[in-house]
Amino acid sequence: MAVTRRKLHEPSTSDQGSAASSEEVPKIKPIPTKRKISALFFFSLSAFIIMFLLYTTYQRHWRVNTIKSGLVNIEKDIALPQNKRILVGVGGCLDVFVRAADLLDALSITPPDTIGDPPQYLNSLEDVVNEFLTFFVEGAAAERFVQSEELWLKIREAALGLGPELKLGGNGPVIAKRMVEEGAEVLLAIQNEKIYRDRISEEIKLPGETVDTEQDDYDLHIILEFDKGEKWGPYTATRGNRYIVHRDRHNPQLKGLAAVRSAVKEFNPHLVVLGGLQMLDTYPFTEDELNARLKEIDDFLSELPSETLVHFEMASFVNPNFLKRLTDVILPYSDSIGMNEQELPNLSSLIRTGNIVYISDSKIKVSKTMDDTRELLAILNELPRHKPLTRVHIHTLAYQAVFTLRDNKKWMSGITTAVKSSLTATRYVCGDESIDSSKIKMILDESFSSSAIPGSQRIPIIDSTPVSCWPDGPYEICLAPVLVCTQIKQTGGGGDNLTGVGLLYHLK
Repeated sequence: MAVTRRKLHEPSTSDQGSAASSEEVPKIKPIPTKRKISALFFFSLSAFIIMFLLYTTYQRHWRVNTIKSGLVNIEKDIALPQNKRILVGVGGCLDVFVRAADLLDALSITPPDTIGDPPQYLNSLEDVVNEFLTFFVEGAAAERFVQSEELWLKIREAALGLGPELKLGGNGPVIAKRMVEEGAEVLLAIQNEKIYRDRISEEIKLPGETVDTEQDDYDLHIILEFDKGEKWGPYTATRGNRYIVHRDRHNPQLKGLAAVRSAVKEFNPHLVVLGGLQMLDTYPFTEDELNARLKEIDDFLSELPSETLVHFEMASFVNPNFLKRLTDVILPYSDSIGMNEQELPNLSSLIRTGNIVYISDSKIKVSKTMDDTRELLAILNELPRHKPLTRVHIHTLAYQAVFTLRDNKKWMSGITTAVKSSLTATRYVCGDESIDSSKIKMILDESFSSSAIPGSQRIPIIDSTPVSCWPDGPYEICLAPVLVCTQIKQTGGGGDNLTGVGLLYHLK
C-alpha cells in the first residue's frame, strides 16, 4: 500500500480547516493579574465585613438574652417582703406628659442659633428655652420652679391645650404606688384632698379626712419628654430624658408633712422615705419662712424612733445655699441615700466644696462613680450624725450600684436591690413586663474597674449571672447592668419606681 508522507510542519487538510476556523473566532484577552487580585480582595473584604457584622449582631443579641435570663432567674429567688410599713413623703401633684417639641411649637418658639447661659430663675420663654436646651443636648433631667406667674399661666395653657391626661404624680405618690403594688403597707404624706384621693389606690393610706377643694387648686407639673437622637432645630438629644417645670404653691409649704405627723406614732413605720424636697428649691421664701420649713423637717425626723430607717432621695437642685441647709438637716438622720449619675456629683461637690455641679456628664465611668461614692461615704460618716449611713443606691442608665454596710441588722445583701431595680427600670421605661429582647441593648462593657486608681481590681460581668458583688472596706458593693430600652415608652417616674422597689426588697 502506498503511503502518502508529508513534511513534519506541513499542515494536514483537517489542520488547515481548524486553523481557518480559529482565525475566525476573536481571541479573549486575559484579565490582568493586578485587576484579578483587586477584585478578589474587594469581594473577600466585603464578605468578611458582612460576616463580621452578622456575627457581632448575633453576639450582642445572644448577650442581651443571656443577661436578661440571668437577671430574671435571680429575681425568681427573691422573696416578696412581708408586713412592711412604709411612710412616703412629701407632697404630690398632678402630672401632664407632653412631647417637648410639641409644647415648644405650641408656644410658637423657634430654636435659637446659640444656647445662652442657663438662668438662675425662669421669668421668660427665653429663660425656659436656654435652660431646656442646656439639658436637652446633654440628655440630662431637670425640674425647675417658674418664678413668673404670667409665664407659668402661658406654659400651662399651651400644655393643657395639647389634650394630655392628668395623672397623679410627684415623687411620693409614685413611690407609694409602686410599694403598694409590691405588697407593702403605705402611709403617704400628702394633703388628703379629693382631687388626689380620687386618683390614689384605696390601699394607700392618707392622713386625716378627705376634703374637697377648688377644682383648679392643685399643684401641676408639666413634663417635657424627649428621646435619644431627637432633634429640635440644629440641636440633638444625646439621651432620652425629661425637663419638668412647675409653679407649686402647696408642696413647698410641706402641707403633706404637717398632715401626717400626728399619724406617725400609730402607723409605726419600718422605713420613712423622703423625696420631693426639690419643690422648695428656688421657691421665693422669706428667710423666716424657709427657716420654719427646715425646722418642720428637723422636728419630724427627731420625733422618729431611732430604729426607724430613713431614706433621703436626692433630686435636681440648683440653689447651693438651700441644698446645703437642707442636707445639713436631713443627712445626719439618714440611714440611706439614693441618687442618679447626675445627682451624685452634685451632692459630692456640695459636701467637698460648698458648690454644686449644675450639669454633669451623663456617661460617667463605673470607676469614677465608685470613687465618688466612697469619698462621699467617708466624708458623711466623719461628720456629726444621729445614726450611721448604712446604704447608698446609685441608679444610672447603664447600671444599678448599691453600697450596703456589711455589719448591719436592717438591710439584706444589695444583690436584691440591684436586680429588682435593674429589671424595674427596663420594664417601666419600655412599658413591657416581659421585656422584648429586640427592644433593649447593653451599654455597659463586659468588665469594669472598681476604682480609677491604677492597678485596681477589674470585675467581669458574667452574662449568665450578671450581678457582681464584692467587699469594699466596711461595705459590700453590688452592681447589676441595666438593659436599656431602644424604644422608650416613658421616662418620667422611672427613678421613683426603681427606688421604691429597691428599698422594699432590701429590707430585712
